[in-house]
Formats: sequence, C-alpha cells, structure tokens
Amino acid sequence: MSLKKDLFSYRFRKWKIAKHVPSTGLILDIGSGTAPVSPDMARTVVADLSEEAIRNVECESKVVTSITRMLFEPATFDVILCSEVLEHVPEDDKAVSELRRVLKPGGVLVITVPYQKRFWAEDDVYVAHVRRYDPGELEQKLRHAGFQEVTTYKLAGTIERWLTRRSLKAYQKSGAVMTLPLWLLRMANAALFLFLVATDRLISWKGTTRILIIAR
Repeated sequence: MSLKKDLFSYRFRKWKIAKHVPSTGLILDIGSGTAPVSPDMARTVVADLSEEAIRNVECESKVVTSITRMLFEPATFDVILCSEVLEHVPEDDKAVSELRRVLKPGGVLVITVPYQKRFWAEDDVYVAHVRRYDPGELEQKLRHAGFQEVTTYKLAGTIERWLTRRSLKAYQKSGAVMTLPLWLLRMANAALFLFLVATDRLISWKGTTRILIIAR
C-alpha cells in the first residue's frame, strides 16, 4: 500500500496550493503522477506522461500526455496545477509555453518547484531532478512565454528539507521496505505535517528551498 498521499511534504504542499485555487473553473493537474494536488477532483483533469502512474488515481478525466506537447486545445483550462514537474523537464521553456497555450485568458497557473541551486543534494539526484531554480529564473521564463502577472511565494524551507532528506535516507537504509506499521508511519507524517503548518511563518527567503509561483 502506498504512503505517498500521507507524506508530510505532499500534504503540506497540497495545503499551500489549495489556498490559490479558484473555487470555480476546469482544472488541469499536469504531471500529477500517483498523487494529484488538486483540491477538487470533480472538476479536474489529471495528466501525466506515465499511464501506469495515473491508472489508479480516483478521477473521471485522465489523459496520458507530455507537458512539452500536450493533447489539449488552446485555452482549455481555467486553472493549471504544475507541482514538482518542471525540475524534471530538460526543455522547460517548451513546457512553460505549453502551459500558457492551454490556459484560458485570465486563467491561473500554480507552479511549485525546488529553489536555489546551493541546496542541491542527493535527494535531487534520487528523484531525477535536472535542476533547482535560482531566484528569478523561472519567473523570467514565464514572462517570456506571455504571462503578465507573476508572483512568487515561499513554499518550504530548511526544516522541511532536512526532514525530507532524513526520510529518504531512512527509506534507502531499509532497502525500500517499510519496516514500521503503516498506521504508525501515517501518524508520524500527520504530526510532521502539523509541525510544518505551525512553523510556516518562520521560513526566510534565504532559507527557502521550494517556491510556489502564481502566474496569469
């Protein structure tokens, strides 16, 4: 049984994203994998390059497609969620242009990405990142693609980063086998999620390791 949707980092990211999602309109959750971040699946289309990844996702609308060449008509979606995706894409300029193309005029794009190259570490390699974004780097690409309003928020900091790296090391040390009962792992992740919520305001820009960008 997968623990992905119970992970403190996923729950914290989804909690932050939900604050910026309008209450109406069609949503695209691109690169959703096994764990979409949309707060309202009833009006969401989940899309991923991997058919296997989205096979068991509980959503009526599922599409297998590449973010650099999406199988959607122009101006299809009111909201696009692109969370932890662009750092995996070698041609992120093409991906950003496609996001602009399929978003309706006046629509909202919500992006989360890892931040600051100086925080590059073994977990970036493990999850196949090709980059971490430095200040202003992704914002410039979004404006070049035609987005007029681009606002950047702090998403996570060094506390979340440390917890994530420690969790990965424990997972690797166990041989990718859960050695603790699932209920205990879920309780631990729930506690860590609440801890991150409580310490959210303590994140500084210098210590920001993940950002959330809103583009229109």
